[in-house]
Amino acid sequence: MIRNLSAECPGHHLDLMAGRSITSDMSSAERIKQGYERFPYPGSDVAALSQRGGSMPALRWMLGIGRPGSAKPRRVLVAGCGTGVEAFRLRLALPQAEIVAVDFSPRSIAVAQKWERSGKFGRAIRFLVGDLTAGNLRKEIGGDFDLITCHGVLSYIPKPERALVVLATCLAPDGALYLGANGAGHPTVALRPWLETFGLTVTGMKEERRLRELLRLWDALHDDDLGELATMPASYLASDICGAWFNNWSLERWRAAARRAGWEVAGTAVLPAALRLTMDEGRERPLFPAGVGELAERLDQVRPAGFHRIMLRRAAAMKSSGLAWTGLYTVKVSEGRARFFSATLGLRFEETLTTRQAVALRTLVEGKNPAKVGENAWVRSDAGRRMLWRWRALGVVAG
Repeated sequence: MIRNLSAECPGHHLDLMAGRSITSDMSSAERIKQGYERFPYPGSDVAALSQRGGSMPALRWMLGIGRPGSAKPRRVLVAGCGTGVEAFRLRLALPQAEIVAVDFSPRSIAVAQKWERSGKFGRAIRFLVGDLTAGNLRKEIGGDFDLITCHGVLSYIPKPERALVVLATCLAPDGALYLGANGAGHPTVALRPWLETFGLTVTGMKEERRLRELLRLWDALHDDDLGELATMPASYLASDICGAWFNNWSLERWRAAARRAGWEVAGTAVLPAALRLTMDEGRERPLFPAGVGELAERLDQVRPAGFHRIMLRRAAAMKSSGLAWTGLYTVKVSEGRARFFSATLGLRFEETLTTRQAVALRTLVEGKNPAKVGENAWVRSDAGRRMLWRWRALGVVAG
């Protein structure tokens, strides 16, 4: 994952769950920077890496949940861009947008700038060396970003809350932040202590051959979302296995940190599928009426995620926004039945509608009079309120 530098703080013993640094003679910030200068992430073959699928969620989902009903973003910030792979992927998807990409590693930025000059990715991207926790970041890069992406960054700095505060200052009023961050179920919670039982140092990648030998054993015994660890490039192993800092937090803890900075969870990538699993025979009923953020927390408590993909919006903006169609589903309404399908999410389900609800749904989908579509068609009955609650969690509507 891509990282960025936080303020320096003294090194002490690692606690993977709480987020602690490694015992060392140098600060955790110095170790983080040293690691990424030695192994720029995710690698130097940016052209090849940019053609791969990657681990970020679909841009359609990010925009549908984070900016429902809005035009494509004009300004995009990639916060913690590494060697530029994610920035170049976004360029291919958003050819007209202004994209700014920031990372603390000069070497990584140099690699990104080299590929940017090749002219293979269309309109230029502005790559800058910068610190996501610096109070003057907005002054350096500008503000009013419609979309900010921060994927695999805040799990590896000592004070991620500080970055969340700073990024909020860079956002447009109707903008959104995509946050990708390690969860409490991240395999390194168990992997790193296990590696230490073999006498391997995990505070820096010093014995790569021995590390890969042990990872082959680990891979043979595990089937988790990290894939075949033994085959990962050195840049991945140096950061995600032998890094200087880990914040492997539950969704509850990430949400609490975000809320302190004025954000609220608009959705998570796993929430729609998780809720859909509970909907047969009404098994989701005990979860009602939890909001999207609380609902996602509760489901993460049952099955802790290894990695969170979270859409955040400013809490004040969410409170004032009206009901909006996300565009993630197609729907067919016939004889009081609505059949929903999302190719993006791989989900389908059906609902029984009243005549009034069917009319309101069509208006939402068509987007002709969004200001006139309120919640009245649903909130007058318990069944209607539950339906609208499900739709928000499933990503059908937002607001």
